[in-house]
Amino acid sequence: MSDCKLPWKVRLLLPLLMVMGGPAFSQAQPKAVMAYWENPASEHSLRAFASYLNQIPTDTFAINSKGKVSGTAPVAALAFARSKGMQTFATVSNFGKTDFVPYIAHNIVNHAAIRAKAIENMLAVVETNGYSGVNVDFESVPRRDRAAFSRFIHDVAHSMRAAGYLTVVSVPAELQDDPTDPWAGAFDFKALGRDADILQLMTYDENGPWGPPGPVAGLNWVEPCAQFAVSVVPASKISLGIPAYGYDWNLTKGTGVQVYWKNIPALIAKVGAVPQWDVASSSPYFSYTAANRASHVVWYENAESIPLKSALAVRYGLAGVSVFALGFEDLTFWEAVSSGLGTGRN
Repeated sequence: MSDCKLPWKVRLLLPLLMVMGGPAFSQAQPKAVMAYWENPASEHSLRAFASYLNQIPTDTFAINSKGKVSGTAPVAALAFARSKGMQTFATVSNFGKTDFVPYIAHNIVNHAAIRAKAIENMLAVVETNGYSGVNVDFESVPRRDRAAFSRFIHDVAHSMRAAGYLTVVSVPAELQDDPTDPWAGAFDFKALGRDADILQLMTYDENGPWGPPGPVAGLNWVEPCAQFAVSVVPASKISLGIPAYGYDWNLTKGTGVQVYWKNIPALIAKVGAVPQWDVASSSPYFSYTAANRASHVVWYENAESIPLKSALAVRYGLAGVSVFALGFEDLTFWEAVSSGLGTGRN
């Protein structure tokens, strides 16, 4: 029997028992391992590495400024996930054609009728497709909407919980609470943590092609972000983000592209690069010159850097980790995550 067929009170308790190991949380309890299903390319990873996973958000739904949700549930993936006892979440984002749209979030959280319609539509997506809950992934939320966004999540969580479902909220990584910050100012961790069942902490994209080269998720950045989060939110509600990718900066052109974990070894071999280790951030990187003479530098993750980050979930008693994303990785990635979590699967 899938968890969606159980009484709502039982379904509400299942994730708490799985993540917390019962009323008395212990660092020794197994950690929840969440991994994002992005597109059909995620399907192989879901099936091949199912033994490493227990939570699957499907990043397949978008919402518009009127609260209408569009997108498609990956039916086969959800059925497989449920057959393996995984929790599933419908990720609903304010992503537009090319990026996250601030106006969409602003309009939803500031207008009561639209807010109610948005919640109604998200609940319908969860119920219709047999999800365990919703994952609200609103990004680029205007900082002036801080209080309104917190009220919105309060209402989402109340409606989901009343129907027996869970609420996951993706939040930007923060070193401190700064309501004036243009990217993270709208996210009041303390308020959000009171209502959400899980805060999915996006501890990745510390650096990217939009700025100068640097670690994607340096340990000297990820750990302080985790420390801040647990100072204002119960640790048992926090899922620590883990990237399964790196970035390749073209220094000559001032551009960059994402590089998946599974493709890094081939790139190193192709360009004859010699990987280096940045001690300060516990991150690997390498430089190379392309065939067109352009200078490149690649910051990425490897079997040494990932366990250092996933181990933070144990050290700080977090709910677990959340990986972005299925299809980017291979078996060696999951072995590295497991090594840090202390599960040590083969």
